[in-house]
Amino acid sequence: MNGLSAFFVQNLGYVYFFYGLAFFAMGLVVFLESGRSTEFRFGRALLPLAIFGFIHGGHEWFEMFQIFAIQGGTAASGPGVELLRLVLLVISFLFLLGFGARLLPNAEREPAYAWTLVGVFGGIWLVALGFVFVAARPPMIDLLIAGDVLARYLLAIPGALLAAWALLRERRDFHARGMSRYGRSLLWAALAFIIYGVVGQVFTQSSFLPPAQVINSALFLETFDFPVQLLRAGAAMAIALTLGSALRAFEAESRVRLARANKARLEALDAQSKRTAEVEALNLELRATTQELTAMLELSQILTSTVDLSRLQRDALYQVVHSMQGACCSMLFLRTQSGALEPAGVYRRPEAPRPDPPPPLAETARQAFTYEGATGAKLDHIVMLLEDDAFANGRSYRTLGVPLRSQNRVFGALALGSLRENEPLGALELGLLSAFAQQMASSLENAQLYRMLQEREGELEELVRQLVNAQEGERQRIARELHDDTGQKLTALGLGLAAVEARLTDQQAADALALVRDLRGVTDGAMTELRNIMANLRPAQLDELGLAPTLRWYVKDYAARYPEMDVQLTIDRLPRRLPQQYETTLFRLAQEALTNVARHAQASAVTVKLSRKPGVICLDVHDNGRGFDPATLPSASALRRPSGWGITGMRERVLLAGGRFDIVSQPGVGTTVSVELPWNPEEDR
Repeated sequence: MNGLSAFFVQNLGYVYFFYGLAFFAMGLVVFLESGRSTEFRFGRALLPLAIFGFIHGGHEWFEMFQIFAIQGGTAASGPGVELLRLVLLVISFLFLLGFGARLLPNAEREPAYAWTLVGVFGGIWLVALGFVFVAARPPMIDLLIAGDVLARYLLAIPGALLAAWALLRERRDFHARGMSRYGRSLLWAALAFIIYGVVGQVFTQSSFLPPAQVINSALFLETFDFPVQLLRAGAAMAIALTLGSALRAFEAESRVRLARANKARLEALDAQSKRTAEVEALNLELRATTQELTAMLELSQILTSTVDLSRLQRDALYQVVHSMQGACCSMLFLRTQSGALEPAGVYRRPEAPRPDPPPPLAETARQAFTYEGATGAKLDHIVMLLEDDAFANGRSYRTLGVPLRSQNRVFGALALGSLRENEPLGALELGLLSAFAQQMASSLENAQLYRMLQEREGELEELVRQLVNAQEGERQRIARELHDDTGQKLTALGLGLAAVEARLTDQQAADALALVRDLRGVTDGAMTELRNIMANLRPAQLDELGLAPTLRWYVKDYAARYPEMDVQLTIDRLPRRLPQQYETTLFRLAQEALTNVARHAQASAVTVKLSRKPGVICLDVHDNGRGFDPATLPSASALRRPSGWGITGMRERVLLAGGRFDIVSQPGVGTTVSVELPWNPEEDR
């Protein structure tokens, strides 16, 4: 042993001090950087390396105190102390293994994979130590030294190599991020781990285990003239320095991330300003759309609130003008039956200048209406820029015209005008006007059809009324002619036959007398049938005496014709005379109802009640017959059948008089026909 070797041997405790200090410093640096938020996988696996540095540095200081104790003459060794030192050594190497294992590819997918691998290596070390104990049965101190040797062979060397491989693998990530400078530090750190693990841990304490019998720390000292602990301390210092340099990449990353965050913040502010502008534009568009939808909704409410064409035109034009600030007046034109376009309505703001209606609007609407027919092309709108000195004081203004189209048929036009040069009508007003025209088209056409239907219904009602009056007049005329002409002749014939019968008294005229009597009987029967026909056509009592006496006569005659039926008539508080239409209607309804009872009801009793109630004249005909289901009453489609005319005629007569007609029936219970005609008590006077 030369002087240099002797120096290191005498100061070996200080070597252990720097050895432990290097690892402790490495652990502290790594621990401080392990809390950073980083995108490097390397940074997320630093905590086991920091713990390795702390524990392994503590282990080396533990050995330092042992050396100082031995040099001071204090017994600091023994199985218990060596066992504690061995436990610290094994734990530190396991955390070194954990650092390398956490950077393995499988550990990215399965976090528990790294510590499973560490447990496998720890188990291998325990099995090997147990095998040595069973096979050699060495003393406890030799067994603990053997455990130290096995820990360096089975844990330290694989852990250092795994850490070096992981650092080299992470070096590619540094290069990919443009941090090759820090990647070179990782390369030197990996080389330091290889030296520390392969060279520094191969030369262990001298032990009975091969190859520690030959390759041990004594051989290293003899060969290189300095202890292997100095090599380990140098490797530890190199690891601490290179890792410290590499960990400064986190600061660079933080600066890059900060710059990126500032850039992103600026971009976000720029995007936010753009979004603010877009939101403002969207808000303006939304307000415009809301106003448009509100106007459309209000117009829709107007269009659905009435079918009166005049009111519909007036309210719709008001809504069109007040929905657009730049509009001052609007006009509606509809096609007449002759095909010409005629004004149907106009609305002007109160502050708009005169005259009224504006002629240019009519011209715009006429062009919008006639363009399709002239060219055959489909037209959506007409935009005109017109000048009219008399109308606009020499200023130009704009008018819009859109056709009113329904089912590919143009039946009108809608025009809008503005007299303010600083508020011209633009695309927004044009779109809204087109939407208004589309919405108004069907409603206006329906209102036109409804007006035509009302006119046709009025004409039909008047025609039916005239028909009924003509029918009653014709019946009255026929009854009068039968009474005045045919009745007189039959009466004269009967009187003549009676005179002939009085003179034929002898025996030779017996045969002639029998014949005359037969002819007289026929004449009497014809007179009876003629009276019945005249009564059914138009009872003379109805015109001369009124409804109540005529109804009493008819019910009495009806009871005589149907003796098997109990017929009752009740007349309560009825005025002496009613209007002719009421008397005719109520008599015909009672007549038709009693006829239906005789034909269909199979009733044993029928009650006719004619009464006056507040505001109405009532007629009720009730029978106890077989009844029927009211759902089987003839509908409009059943009017072609002759059987449907009876009830339909009754209903029509009541509707013509402005009354209410109702039938209540149930199979097996009977039927009630109820009629109510409006009556003003003032008419009683």
